[in-house]
Amino acid sequence: MPKRKKPKTAQRKPAQRRSRESVAVIVEAAAQVLLRHGYRGATTNRIAERAGVSIGTLYQYFRNKDDIFNALIEKEAASYLDALAGATPGPEVPHREAIRSLLEAGYAHHRLVLSLTEVMTHVPSTVYAKQSREIRSELHKLVVKFLETRGPIPGLDDLSLAADLLIAQSEGLTFLGRIQRSPDELIEILTESSTRYLLGDK
Repeated sequence: MPKRKKPKTAQRKPAQRRSRESVAVIVEAAAQVLLRHGYRGATTNRIAERAGVSIGTLYQYFRNKDDIFNALIEKEAASYLDALAGATPGPEVPHREAIRSLLEAGYAHHRLVLSLTEVMTHVPSTVYAKQSREIRSELHKLVVKFLETRGPIPGLDDLSLAADLLIAQSEGLTFLGRIQRSPDELIEILTESSTRYLLGDK
């Protein structure tokens, strides 16, 4: 009686798992190199060295460093948006505390968000531009949902416009402010200004 051949899929799972692990290690290494050296200094050689893999292994999964940063932006954007969604307080939480909670969740990623913004802003890439638009769209939806949980706010009828203003205020102070401020300082300033915008002097 002829021997049965082992199913081909039996040996694929460990290889697929190793591939996923290798990709994850390379992407995490790219984040660390980006924070330390900036985009221009984040070469594939540095990323491979930080990941503890050969340059040949890196190129098995990514064509170039932009491919790596595409994956990093997707990973961090998902993490950032999930953190915000998970931190959205219920209607029982006072407005000021609710706003602070949302800002703290967002600024937990402060340093890496700044670095990734540098990548998306200064590198000519249609992919990065598309990702930036998608992230902003999802962020807008989250802020609108947050405002909806606050219940009716007197004088605040257009929640979409209010979300745009709150996001623009946060981004403007974070990325365009003349004075560099720490995340704690930004949270304090934005909590106060956002509360005043939504509630007036209450």
